[in-house]
Amino acid sequence: MRTIFVICYIAFTSVCFGQSLQVVYADGKAAYKQKNFNLFYEKMGEAHKLHPYHQDVLYQLGIASALTGHTDEAIENLKKAVLINSDYRLDVSDLSSLESNPKFNELKRLQEEWKKPIVNSDTFLIIKERDLHAEGIGYDAKSKNLYVGSIHKRKILQVSEDGSARDFCPSEIEGMTSVFGVKLDQKAGVLWACASPMPEMMHYDSLSPSAVFKFELRNGKLLQKHVLSGSKPAVFGDMVLSKSGSVYVSDSKNNEIFLVGPNGITSFFSTPEFWNIQGMAFSADEKYLFVADYVKGIFRLEMESKKLLLLTTEQDVSLKGIDGLYFLDNSLIAVQNGTNPLRCTQYFLDKGQTKIMAFKILDRKHPSFGEPTTGVLAGKTFYYIANSQWDGYKDDHSIKPYNELKDIVILRRKLD
Repeated sequence: MRTIFVICYIAFTSVCFGQSLQVVYADGKAAYKQKNFNLFYEKMGEAHKLHPYHQDVLYQLGIASALTGHTDEAIENLKKAVLINSDYRLDVSDLSSLESNPKFNELKRLQEEWKKPIVNSDTFLIIKERDLHAEGIGYDAKSKNLYVGSIHKRKILQVSEDGSARDFCPSEIEGMTSVFGVKLDQKAGVLWACASPMPEMMHYDSLSPSAVFKFELRNGKLLQKHVLSGSKPAVFGDMVLSKSGSVYVSDSKNNEIFLVGPNGITSFFSTPEFWNIQGMAFSADEKYLFVADYVKGIFRLEMESKKLLLLTTEQDVSLKGIDGLYFLDNSLIAVQNGTNPLRCTQYFLDKGQTKIMAFKILDRKHPSFGEPTTGVLAGKTFYYIANSQWDGYKDDHSIKPYNELKDIVILRRKLD
């Protein structure tokens, strides 16, 4: 859901930083051009305080640190930048003072390792409806049908194991907008979907409300529609279901988690600590709700006390750019489309579920990747969308010609 992140990030920097981040960063670059490296270092330090997660700021601060003799700081920030985007150059003359440093040479080896592809998932099926623009996905273990939400066509597609597809619900049913999250409650026999208006959808109307839909799984009958009241527009980016059937929805525009109940959609939790929330996943005992923040990483929300904790890690990995998030055997499966290379990663937690102790790359630079978004766990098999079509639009948000789009690929990975 990278497009949504860009919109929200611009809004965030404008409101929270008052353009100061852009100004400070520009001042730092100007100082660099004038070879005033001390001022360059000072300004990039200020930019880093404003946005400690921005990869460009980290990279420039690394260079500024190297130019002013802050060697350890230079290597630390360059490493953080490279783990987000492995294409940052480490062979520039500005970093020549680091060449004899063993830690810097280790960083260069680490960078080359991150550039290598890792391909483990196979193709489960291919959807030929190229202009669907798939985002959310659900799986019915009984029928082995996939249910795929459409951003552009404002509907949900039912796809059988042999690849044949039909509309689970009609386009724009009861004003349905772009479909993001799709979740199945198989015990209750229902399918839940959340939708919000996006410029990429057919018949775009910015005044259309965000809503949550409840369908009967066996026949696609619409049972309920819950509309978010109030004047504040929202982007319902994903949803998660508890074992008891409670539905929680994340709003990536306002960084708020909503609860869908008999009385409609009500606020459950929000905090300024969130910068851009995406996927969510319950721990096995549902004591915690893990929340992916596209900028900061992964938060752990204690459901009863509502205490919030940002997971930490000492591993050489970036937790940035997570879209879909799923819990399995004290680990978290993360689909990361805000990093370069694109990747799908399994993060292993400590017993207290406070930090990430290890990780395993499930896929990196998979040949089917366009922009992987979200997936679904069926037992220990993970299915996920390899190439959502956020890049399938012209500048005016109209969809590109059919021959410029690609078939939608659903990947499958059986997990140990």
